[in-house]
Amino acid sequence: MGERRGKTVRVGDAIKSLIRGPDRSGGLLKARAAEVWEEVVGPDIAGHTVGMGVRAGELNVHVDSHAWATQLTLMAGELKDRVNTALGENSVRSIRFTVSSAVAEARTQKATEGQARRRYGGELVEPVPLSDGEIREIVEEAGAIESDSVREAAIRARIRDRELKKGRETHSSTQGPPEGPRGAKTDGLP
Repeated sequence: MGERRGKTVRVGDAIKSLIRGPDRSGGLLKARAAEVWEEVVGPDIAGHTVGMGVRAGELNVHVDSHAWATQLTLMAGELKDRVNTALGENSVRSIRFTVSSAVAEARTQKATEGQARRRYGGELVEPVPLSDGEIREIVEEAGAIESDSVREAAIRARIRDRELKKGRETHSSTQGPPEGPRGAKTDGLP
């Protein structure tokens, strides 16, 4: 084995220098700043915001409402310091909060999904594929529908529904009876 030359370098420092070295465009900083945003602000604020990245020292954050943008603007100095601490460098000089309808829509969709999940039984289950016989039965039931497109849509919907019901039955047989709305036992009913 050859003789070792040079000074000893910690692995973490070597990795940081490799990562920072080729980042002349600042793309890594943009990604890292957006990544640490959620960690820095916590789940409550992160639920209303999305860190987009850094441009010319300014961290751009999209917010779901004017009220949140105003509140966070008042906290911008503290948040900037926390982001820079998480990054390990003073790369962020300011934070700009922009109201975004896309963030608002995503938050609304997430809230709606959560409400539906609580109301209709909670856990997501994997659908269980139907047998050829079960599929034939569904196709025969839909045979009376005259419109081809409506018949095909009905078949797809019925197959998906039965696959999910089988998934719930499989899940409940391994987990015990599922709880329905307001904690009432459903006795295995979907």
